[in-house]
Amino acid sequence: MSRKTVRGFTLVELLVVIAIIGILIGLLLPAVQAAREAARRMECSNNIKQLALACHNMHDATRHFPSLCYQVGYPKDSYHWRVAWCAMLFPYLEQTARYNIVLQIPEQGMDCAPYTKTATFEFNGQTIQNPYAGFIPAFICPSEKVADPVNGDLAPVSYRINIGDETYCNPESFTKDRLNRGVAARGDQVKMKMSSISDGTSNTGMFTESTVSPNVGKVATLKGGVAQVSGEVHKMALPLVEECRNSKNGSQLSNVFTESRRGVRMDAYGTIYTAVHWILPPNSPSCAYNGAERCFTSASSYHAGGCQVAMCDGSVRFVSDTIDCKRSDYANLLSSGASGVGNSGESYFGVWGAIGTRDGCESVAAP
Repeated sequence: MSRKTVRGFTLVELLVVIAIIGILIGLLLPAVQAAREAARRMECSNNIKQLALACHNMHDATRHFPSLCYQVGYPKDSYHWRVAWCAMLFPYLEQTARYNIVLQIPEQGMDCAPYTKTATFEFNGQTIQNPYAGFIPAFICPSEKVADPVNGDLAPVSYRINIGDETYCNPESFTKDRLNRGVAARGDQVKMKMSSISDGTSNTGMFTESTVSPNVGKVATLKGGVAQVSGEVHKMALPLVEECRNSKNGSQLSNVFTESRRGVRMDAYGTIYTAVHWILPPNSPSCAYNGAERCFTSASSYHAGGCQVAMCDGSVRFVSDTIDCKRSDYANLLSSGASGVGNSGESYFGVWGAIGTRDGCESVAAP
């Protein structure tokens, strides 16, 4: 009895060939995906390195680094305290046209703020490009889940400046000049210079990654999750830090990461948008209490196992999410209810905290 054939192949042979092709595709796809992620990670490394080098170029020109807010030399208007570090780096990232508009806004009294959600605005009968809007690939990790503005037309940002190992931007501490453990603080209080980094530029972080919150109100989709904790979380009593570390229960948060979602305003001051706390290790939960000011944010990325960190010397390192983040006497500090706010000297948060402090006098070198 003859076997059925399909264009010269028996049916059995054809099925065997299809099965082999399926197996090969199954083996090949993970390799292709891994190669693509390796390329994205390399591009991300280049992006964050260029930000660090831009800070060096700015320092050469102005003798100081950009601030978290209250930018040194920026003309004062009703919005001047809100402008973040990203806008100050525009001239050093081939975004001079944007920077010129940023400066014209206060000089000419234009009605445009870092939270204006339109692509353009009107002034004296002219339509002007909103410098805070759009999508700038240099500020976005290629592995990021967003590919367009996610809060009106405002530009998102994946990379966050280092504001140290204690909370900043909360009702009790925002006006205090002591909160300058990192390399960015209030520009009207501290001019952060290269000489300010006494721990050494190769041991101190300038930027790290923190993923953009992709959906309004859907905090469960945020990498690392969100922990809803006590209203005193911003005071950083270590038991509350541990509560955050071990919890991801933020689905009921009413304000945090909804309208004020992480990373959705590239040029707005505030840790929730453009900065990160070096308290919990990469890909840990961010911690909040129903308000953008009572929170602290953690580093995170969509790269497997950790995130990119640009050091103050311009080098880039990949830091594992298993990095040490507890000082040797952390257990004693925890049992005593110690608070991380106002701490001086060695960070409470191990090697990770040491990378986040510019003058902690830590003997541990960054990985």
